[in-house]
Amino acid sequence: MQSTNTRFVKKLQERKHICGMTGDGVNDAPALKKADIGIAVADATDAARSASDIVLTEPGLSVIVSAVLTSRAIFQRMKNYTIYAVSITIRIVLGFMLIALIWKFDFSPFMVLIIAILNDGTIMTISKDKVKPSPMPDSWKLKEIFATGVVLGTYLAIMTVVFFWAAHESDFFSEKFGVRSIRDHYPELNSALYLQVSIVSQALIFVTRSRSWSFMERPGLLLVGAFLIAQLVATLIAVYANWEFARIRGIGWGWAGVIWFYSIVFYFPLDILKFFIKYALTGKAWNNMLDNRTAFTSKKDYGRGEREAQWAMAQRTLHGLQPPDTSELFDDKNSYRELSEIAEQAKKRAEVARLRELHTLKGHVESVVKLKGLDIEGIQQHYTV
Repeated sequence: MQSTNTRFVKKLQERKHICGMTGDGVNDAPALKKADIGIAVADATDAARSASDIVLTEPGLSVIVSAVLTSRAIFQRMKNYTIYAVSITIRIVLGFMLIALIWKFDFSPFMVLIIAILNDGTIMTISKDKVKPSPMPDSWKLKEIFATGVVLGTYLAIMTVVFFWAAHESDFFSEKFGVRSIRDHYPELNSALYLQVSIVSQALIFVTRSRSWSFMERPGLLLVGAFLIAQLVATLIAVYANWEFARIRGIGWGWAGVIWFYSIVFYFPLDILKFFIKYALTGKAWNNMLDNRTAFTSKKDYGRGEREAQWAMAQRTLHGLQPPDTSELFDDKNSYRELSEIAEQAKKRAEVARLRELHTLKGHVESVVKLKGLDIEGIQQHYTV
């Protein structure tokens, strides 16, 4: 049996598969060690545990599914942050460089520091954000990440340059919105430019964190709260602050409202650019764009059952346990009810299996205790089965 397991693992690896192996005995140790991921179950021997990469601490194999989903969620958060960091770096450098080269305008370095501090406070909350794990194994697609960051960052930089041109070289905002002109008023231009950069820089995180429309995937409350607090501080600084050392002067609530409106209008094309990049690189963007999602709901972990069922079905198809043509089930937008039923049935089967294992183990322990004449009450004070 030992050579058979090892031979299975070797054949799968020769065909470029990532092979995982579960086992509990000494005879499984060589295969566990050779597999890409060796998993020892809860009651495995010491030999199997030492040869494994992962040791399960609970009975049953359902914890493997939970571990995979959790790890994919962590990876998705890391990927979201990387795209955001690349986009913001290009946006800040390119935007301020173009303004400095075209208009010889020197933006306040102190305000750049304020933007960085507020951004860091908001981006820290992404570690607790709600994300949708990938239904299939994911990897670091550096070309896609860098391309997305470059395109989004360039768009935001151009958006800032256009705003500065309209405020500095024309009376567009004064004529259309009735606010006073700030042409050639450099401290007020500094304040207006600071608020515009701050709003869209932090709003970008809602685009990079989602695979579908950003306003259709509910973010974590901690992320939303951090964003609102940071932008409230930024708005108050732009409206009221008269800091000579930072070369800024308050612009009033009228200009603040205009800047917020401008930022919101030019925020929505970010999703379209994201889909375009995804389609240009993989051709699979429209599936994400057309998916039905609910942005705000009182239901906890909305869509989790569907995601788990989709993941389980994909794994069955991948390993030949189900015909490939049934994988088209998930392309139908009307199949969520069926997916929910599949997920619920899978959850019930996993719970029944766990209880059966627990009951069998408990009965075995009680029979051993009676046979050996041990003190069951004293044992239960220290161990729980």
